[in-house]
Amino acid sequence: MHCDELLSRAATPPELDIEFARFVSGFAENAQLQLAELCDDRGIATSVVATELLPVGDWYEQMGNARRHSYFSLGQESRGILVSVGIGELVAQFERILGGSGEVDERLGILPASAARFAHQFDDRVCEAMRRTSDRREISASAIGDEAEDVAPFALGEKVWTATIAISSSKSDRPWQVRLAACQSMIAELVEKRAASPATGRTIGARGIGGSAIADVDLPLRAVLVDVPMSIARLASLEPGAVIQVAVNRSVPLQIGQLTIAHGCVGELDDRVALELTHTSFSE
Repeated sequence: MHCDELLSRAATPPELDIEFARFVSGFAENAQLQLAELCDDRGIATSVVATELLPVGDWYEQMGNARRHSYFSLGQESRGILVSVGIGELVAQFERILGGSGEVDERLGILPASAARFAHQFDDRVCEAMRRTSDRREISASAIGDEAEDVAPFALGEKVWTATIAISSSKSDRPWQVRLAACQSMIAELVEKRAASPATGRTIGARGIGGSAIADVDLPLRAVLVDVPMSIARLASLEPGAVIQVAVNRSVPLQIGQLTIAHGCVGELDDRVALELTHTSFSE
């Protein structure tokens, strides 16, 4: 009467690599909404470039200099997530909001006083994205600085889960990146309640989606090529022959309902419009 996947009730220990990948994917989706509001840019798209488990020292070397680091923790505890972004990239976004071109030296090492408020607003948006992803309202920024070693309380020999999130926009040809590092105890804390549930078992498809009872269920997919904001006055004046300029997003989301499952680039195949996927939520 029922497939085995739905009846499985055996508790299994959490696999932190899978849990971190799941968290990062959700964070990227929530961050897209938050940054679109902050930057007043509905064309912003986010995608997860890579996730790794690295020694803290190796990760610090990969990041380089001229970056702003913010540490978000659970209450007053040391467990948390470090978010790093290039100072030049932050200033470039601020310049675009003011109507500028956003052409700023990415090696800029000091945050101008004029952009300080924007940087704090960026932290607030990142914090809100983390809260929504984890459903933990007690997450807050506990330290901010230019030196990662002084901001994050990671032990010297500790390993951290790291992720790179690329942020692109239809208003700019130059994508920018936000990088995350989370201690393993933080990821374990975020999944503790779910992992302890007696109803937690292997997810549907864990034994191979081809043999699952849901393998042949059809799902409606849609690729959002353009998003054109238009005033009511102009909308009311449209008539046959009117020309509307549209810009196809560089990173096109592929969705099931409101859930984004992949991103891709628009191309052509056999004289038809096609979508070449650059990232999927199933790749992990």
